[in-house]
Amino acid sequence: MNRFQTTQCPNTRAKAGPNTTAITVPSVLIAAMVWMLSVLVSQLEAAQTPPYMRLRDATLEYPGPVANFTNLSEYKIGWFGPTNLDDNLTGDLWWAARFAVENANSEISKPVPPGNSQLPRLPFRLVPRWAVNPWGTGVSLLARMVYEENPIALLGSVDSASTHLAEQVVAKAQLPLVSPVATDKSVTLAGVSWAFACAPSDDAIARVLVDHVFRTLQAGASNRADLKTTRSIVMLSCTDHESRMTAREVMKQFSLRGRLPDYRLELPPGMESYFERIAALEQTLEKSRQTVLLIVAGPEDSARLLEAARMRLCRGTGTPLRTISNSANSRPKTAEDDGEPRCAIFGTHAMARSRFLALAGANAEGVHLPILFMPDPENPATADFIREFTMARGRAPDHAAALTYDAARLLIAAINSGGPNRARVREALLKLSPWQGIAGIIQFDGTGQNTRTNVAMGIVRGGAIVRLPQPDPK
Repeated sequence: MNRFQTTQCPNTRAKAGPNTTAITVPSVLIAAMVWMLSVLVSQLEAAQTPPYMRLRDATLEYPGPVANFTNLSEYKIGWFGPTNLDDNLTGDLWWAARFAVENANSEISKPVPPGNSQLPRLPFRLVPRWAVNPWGTGVSLLARMVYEENPIALLGSVDSASTHLAEQVVAKAQLPLVSPVATDKSVTLAGVSWAFACAPSDDAIARVLVDHVFRTLQAGASNRADLKTTRSIVMLSCTDHESRMTAREVMKQFSLRGRLPDYRLELPPGMESYFERIAALEQTLEKSRQTVLLIVAGPEDSARLLEAARMRLCRGTGTPLRTISNSANSRPKTAEDDGEPRCAIFGTHAMARSRFLALAGANAEGVHLPILFMPDPENPATADFIREFTMARGRAPDHAAALTYDAARLLIAAINSGGPNRARVREALLKLSPWQGIAGIIQFDGTGQNTRTNVAMGIVRGGAIVRLPQPDPK
């Protein structure tokens, strides 16, 4: 007997006659044919399906109504950030934003640029809103300000996390938001066509930083095996939003190069001391002759982590790494020479903040970090800003202050071009790109993210950041 059970469809069965034979088809064969047909159809549909859209390759638009503000006597610009000039982290940003507005107001009496004679020349005023808890009271105050004060645009905030809050408000209220310092690339990936970020993104910063780490690793390695067995990569990071977003991009760059950190420790932010938390790594790293230490945290946490690492992880009898900043004609110092640390220490752009340098003091000597502000002293606007800032604040501006000054100036230029109309100001921000700021080029992609990638590396020498030579292009 045939092992297949034969069946016939009653409605289509041929009538048997003397010269006819009933045709039967195995049910398993029918099922197989149906399955093959379904697979073929699926493949054809997949072949016709368009590829996934890359949001950064698209251009977000605003197709809605365009209405002018009327009877204005001034242009109000919202500021979502602290206004305490004595604040060690945010006071410089508030000063830079106010300085940009004061300069713009001093230009009102000058002749109107050609082509803009029909637009009103009005003074600018910053309207600040903030609270100690931006996620609660702060964002509520911001929303009330936006609807009660009717600003033409919004400037802020002082970090990526609070910029996300502001983004939710402008998405509903439909007004331009220009972020000075947010490096979290997801700020402009929410599909909100009103958001613009002036700082380089975390992925651009991480790419340059990790490239530099690997050049340092390879500087003294005799072979690939030596690179892995005698050099440990240790990553200390905090769990606040800013640090997590940067650490995520750093880990991606390590993964692309085929080697992840040998040890990674995530720590809560805001601790007074990290000595006890990193003690567990101390004995582990004794077997490693050389260590590359990477710290991913905010300016204040970076200073405290660095202090703990200097004492717990980077003291020993091993030979310190020869970094690319060492002179080719001089040997690296050893721990026996003068007790110098035996590891190369790297940080993120947070270590380029003035607050970090002030807290870290001598511990910052020799730390490698990305530089987001490379001032051109020949540029009159740059020289004027540095001079006025230094006189007012008692120190040179860092990248956060420079980027805030740039963001305010760019927004003011867009308002002067677009006039009393939020949608026109948004369009002007796109048309002004690329725009030369004192901290670097601001060129927006389709989502409003600055595409700048020319991030340099520096090293702390004598309490100041010195730019390192750029690597030869391969």
